[in-house]
Amino acid sequence: MKKNLYLMRHGQTMFNEQDRVQGVCDSPLTEKGKEQALYTRDHFFRDRDIQASLAISSTQERASDTLELVTEQPYDRLKGIKEMSFGLYEGWLNKMIPKDWEVSLPQYGGELFSDAGIRMMDTLSEVMKRPDTGSVLAVSHGCAIRAFLTACGLNPPRFNNCSVAELDWDSETGAFLLVEIWQNPLI
Repeated sequence: MKKNLYLMRHGQTMFNEQDRVQGVCDSPLTEKGKEQALYTRDHFFRDRDIQASLAISSTQERASDTLELVTEQPYDRLKGIKEMSFGLYEGWLNKMIPKDWEVSLPQYGGELFSDAGIRMMDTLSEVMKRPDTGSVLAVSHGCAIRAFLTACGLNPPRFNNCSVAELDWDSETGAFLLVEIWQNPLI
């Protein structure tokens, strides 16, 4: 049996606007971020008549605030789909981060990209195995989503805020198969 996963990135935040590393620290959605969420609600979910049987969000406010703009249904907050930790680099301007950041993060209190992908894979697989789950709307974060898609064997692009990766999950194999990446045009 196949089930659908709609994996969405949160809306623009103050740190996104300032081109800062966010990681597990939080900053609020901007007005543009709220507009992006409403655009995705209207032009991805409503235009395609997509209704999720289960909604989940990262435990970070920018993700749950985005989800609340997209749907009014109740949702669960899961630590397993939070953004990867950038340790001491959080809050820094992106241009100040060393080029080898993906391998150097653990020595600065951060998480490896591959570890974030495994964490996301484990969490989303468990969610999809729930017997009451049909289609799932999950709101997460840019690096965490890219890490997950990389763990699925894909070479994902950078996600615009409020973009959606639509995947099929095969219950027999446990594999996630990419159907589409819909990029929100409100950059």
